[in-house]
Amino acid sequence: MISQYWYPENGVPQRRWTWLSELLRENFALEVIAPPPHYRRNLKFLAWIRQVVERGRKNFELGPSGERIHRTFFIPSGNSLTQKALNQLTVAMGMMLKLFALSFGHSSKKPDVIIGTVPALPTAVVTYFASRVLRTPYVIDLRDAWPDLLSQSDQWNKSIGSRSFRELILSCGPLQVASWLTERSVNWVLEHASGVMVTSSHLEENLRSKFSKRGRELPLVTIRNVFPSRTDFVHRYMEKDAKATLNVLYAGTIGRAQNLANAIEAARIAATSGVDVQLRFVGSGAAKEALSEIAEALDVNAEFYFRRPADALDEHYEWADTALVHLTDWEPLKRAVPSKTYELMSSGLHISGVVAGEAAEIIEKCNAGEVVPPERPEELAALWVHLANNPAALSVGNLGREWVEKERTEIAPEKLHSFMLSVLGDR
Repeated sequence: MISQYWYPENGVPQRRWTWLSELLRENFALEVIAPPPHYRRNLKFLAWIRQVVERGRKNFELGPSGERIHRTFFIPSGNSLTQKALNQLTVAMGMMLKLFALSFGHSSKKPDVIIGTVPALPTAVVTYFASRVLRTPYVIDLRDAWPDLLSQSDQWNKSIGSRSFRELILSCGPLQVASWLTERSVNWVLEHASGVMVTSSHLEENLRSKFSKRGRELPLVTIRNVFPSRTDFVHRYMEKDAKATLNVLYAGTIGRAQNLANAIEAARIAATSGVDVQLRFVGSGAAKEALSEIAEALDVNAEFYFRRPADALDEHYEWADTALVHLTDWEPLKRAVPSKTYELMSSGLHISGVVAGEAAEIIEKCNAGEVVPPERPEELAALWVHLANNPAALSVGNLGREWVEKERTEIAPEKLHSFMLSVLGDR
């Protein structure tokens, strides 16, 4: 395993692979190459040096599924795209060195298969070159619609306010060149992979169509992000009278791909119809500060809380009438399903979905809530006014919970094992 995100961090990629590692442990011995936990942390220089030295003294750590974790060098990350890119490139180089040291070292054994996890696009390139040197099949776990999202790079900072001087300079050529090279590199890696794992059936269909035109049937499988939730919360609907307030919870990344200013504007519009939408945002991300400023400027009732682990969200779920799942209107996001969707379906809490494509289809098919298109605040406001005036619409049945449970315990494990056996069978 080559990943820039791993246990004990608690983000979506980390939780996905903690779950998948558990599913694979009966048939595979996992060796993981990953940096130390450092995302979402503001490391001081001396603390960073101390962590690098301490980690360098350890051969490996044991993860929760018995995987052996070999830590690589890193430099601290930040919220800017430039800092993230520099961090990912540094980690990628460390990964390459660590992999070769493990594979060619004393009494070492070459891996039977290499899996590289994306996001962190440089990981895909490292995985490709490592497989060529070691003559080993490789698999890419592609969590989002990369590299198509690169086509939206001119919109990435739309939700975080004015552009920085550095961004203005980079957008005059360097960013376009980097995006062009990255897009072609990732497509090359995907096209030559022994298999690709995705989290959306729409993305699977898109990749199958794209690469089948090039004369090779790319092995693909959809393993959704239905990893076990860390909360046992189950919403119990109680009949209510119509009221002039509606509690709306957003728990997740407050970042570029969400553009949650749309929800702030919807709350402002709902107020003109006599409904006080009380928004609560729990999370962190590059757009959080700008979002808080917009809420204050529009005089919208919005509370902001620091990011919390899933098992500490129960009080917020209890408070909420409906939970917001929100993406902006970038075309590739039609092939993405926010993992929070599945957690909310398991909890039985009504979903206000501001999504399109597959995410919208799942919410509607499973009667898990109601959906409006992205970037249409008037329609979102109308939905919230309707829910406040018709509380019975907030009741969702068990279909969503049952669908997620079946995906998690039956469909995903069977697909994963069949896929891995087919990849190894090609050797």
